[in-house]
Amino acid sequence: MSHQILLPLAVLTIGLAASQHQDKVPCKMVDKEVLCQGLGLLQFPSVLPLDMEALDLSGNQLRSILASPLGFYTALRHLDLSTNEISFLQPGVFQALPHLEHLNLAHNRLAAGTALSAGGLGPLPHLISLDLSGNSLYSGLVERLLGEAPRLRTLSLAENSLTRLTRHTFLGTPALERLDLHSNVLMDIEDGAFEALPRLAHLNLSRNSLTCISDFSLQQLRVLDLSCNSIEAFQTAPEAQAEYQLSWLDLHENKLLHFPDLATFPRLIYLNMSNNLIRLPSGPPQGSKGIHAPSEGWSALPLSNPSRNASTYPLSQLLNVDLSYNEIELVPGSFLERLTSLRFLNLSRNCLQAFEARHSGSLPCLVLLDLSHNALEALELGPRALGSLRTLLLQDNALQDLPPYTFASLASLQRLNLQGNRVSPCGGPGKHGPSGCVAFSGISSLRILNLVDNEMETLRAGAFLHTPLTELDLSANPGLDVATGALAGLEASLEVLALQGNGLAVLQVDLPCFSCLRQLNLAENRLSHLPAWTQAVSLEVLDLRNNSFSLLPGSAMGGLETSLRRLYLQGNPLSCCGNGWLAAQLHQGRVDVDDTQDLICRFGSQEEVSLSQVRPEDCEKGGLKNVNLIIILTFTLVSAILLTTLATCCCVRRQKFSQQYKA
Repeated sequence: MSHQILLPLAVLTIGLAASQHQDKVPCKMVDKEVLCQGLGLLQFPSVLPLDMEALDLSGNQLRSILASPLGFYTALRHLDLSTNEISFLQPGVFQALPHLEHLNLAHNRLAAGTALSAGGLGPLPHLISLDLSGNSLYSGLVERLLGEAPRLRTLSLAENSLTRLTRHTFLGTPALERLDLHSNVLMDIEDGAFEALPRLAHLNLSRNSLTCISDFSLQQLRVLDLSCNSIEAFQTAPEAQAEYQLSWLDLHENKLLHFPDLATFPRLIYLNMSNNLIRLPSGPPQGSKGIHAPSEGWSALPLSNPSRNASTYPLSQLLNVDLSYNEIELVPGSFLERLTSLRFLNLSRNCLQAFEARHSGSLPCLVLLDLSHNALEALELGPRALGSLRTLLLQDNALQDLPPYTFASLASLQRLNLQGNRVSPCGGPGKHGPSGCVAFSGISSLRILNLVDNEMETLRAGAFLHTPLTELDLSANPGLDVATGALAGLEASLEVLALQGNGLAVLQVDLPCFSCLRQLNLAENRLSHLPAWTQAVSLEVLDLRNNSFSLLPGSAMGGLETSLRRLYLQGNPLSCCGNGWLAAQLHQGRVDVDDTQDLICRFGSQEEVSLSQVRPEDCEKGGLKNVNLIIILTFTLVSAILLTTLATCCCVRRQKFSQQYKA
């Protein structure tokens, strides 16, 4: 009988213990913030500090939110319920939290079940920010869910299934300043949909299905993201009641056919219209002369008016313009002349055949100009134009026969990329070069120069005198003849030098004199010898792949031991013996040699072996074998000579004896 009583008591005790253990949720507490994210919770924890102000329950498996126990925590200001499976919200559940300011319900299942019944979220009088993204919400449900939130300033409805916005969508959120609607399926925005939002400053409509923006009239808006839609036209309202405040406009990845009229946006500083279909006529309209005449589609700027202050011109405040990945064939000078504040201009991957900035003071603040991947054949830069330009990207064009001092006039130029053109450097100052050569000497500001793949035949002496380059890439110019003194003047400044893939058999550059050189790329040539580094230098990376090196003697490489950190040697006919310096680096680990397991060497004419497996005694044994072989061959040769001599003597004596016997 006693056993029958004790058994239920034991079960009850175990159950109570388990219940207490479940209540003790392993949440982290920092001051008045409780962190319970990613714990696999199935229900709201019941044992939490009553005075907590922030609670993070994201990344659990909650399916419903009830007024009890949530209503006990009346001090809550921040509540994060994102990334759960919530499909039910008890009516009035958040009204019990009078101080709630930030609510995150992103990535739940609010569109399913009964989450939207009985008033949705209900009145939220003190809420400042609300995140409802990723809930499969569709048009018509948002109004029911939002309710009244008179102080709400930030709202995210991103990653839902909205197709339409109406005049009633945001009636309950008059204080809204930031609205995120990206990644929906919006196809229609009813006129006046944003009239209830007089404070709206940031609007994200990217990644929707909009095809046209007409009668744009949100004068108070400062940031507008319309990227990744299917917009073919962008037009503002004909008569604006107030000045537009827009400063940031993103229209990239749309289907714009023309440059929109942006003259009504005097405060615009950022404009991105990359990845569109903007195509302009290849020449100026009839009746106009030169590239500076206005063209159809570039009507954003008025004609020149000398009496007008330049700061009042439309788009004069622009700092960043991206027009890459379009079909632009011509940029009129009238467009560029009025961009007096512009710092970054990207015109890469268009169809430009010519670019001109000839007038004094053109683009005075421009720091970066990207004209790469076009079809440029002509480039004309005035002597006082582009005075602040630091980076000029011209790779992958068809430039050749440029005016000799094209780049010498750019007083602030620091980085110049000419890869994939047909540019030929002239010689030193005062030396006449071939017709069409470009001078790179005497550009005191230039630091980085890329002349890869320019079909250069000769690099003349003094080509870079008085130009303190730190990085120079002359790779992929097969057959290049580097004259003695071609790199003169760079000994104290050059840090990175690349001569890869030029077919060089002899290197006429006194490399040990370049005291600052840190990286040297000589790969894919026909070199078999290097100049001797007898004194310590700064070289850290040396690339000698795919050359004809068999030996790297310590007499030539000794000066690199204190600085060299990485050495590339694959594709060379290395000798297994005689490379004592290299073997020492491998075994002592002072230099990181690339793929040492695959680095192959040869024992004389024998088969190839891995250099990492060669031991010093292997070479000593090979040497002894060679000595023994020489001794044996010598002994055999001497013996053969002695035997031949002895046989000859015997024959002579025998003949004499025969003659005497006959007599």
